[in-house]
Amino acid sequence: MSHLSAPPPVCETPPSRHEARLGPLGTLRLLQRLALWHRRASSRARLALLGAEALCDIGLSEADRRAECGLWFWQGRDR
Repeated sequence: MSHLSAPPPVCETPPSRHEARLGPLGTLRLLQRLALWHRRASSRARLALLGAEALCDIGLSEADRRAECGLWFWQGRDR
């Protein structure tokens, strides 16, 4: 009679807390948030380059521009 031993257990690394929470919808939300932050950063960089006449054309004052460009990319404005 041979002594067969059971195969060693498969050791799986448990998912990290973040991986476990993301899932398909969480990943989509993360990508949407990253896209929003990129749009904000790009828009504010372009806004910073506009001259006084262009600001007037879009209805913004210099104070409006400074306030908007002073925000971090993750900060939004409620309008």
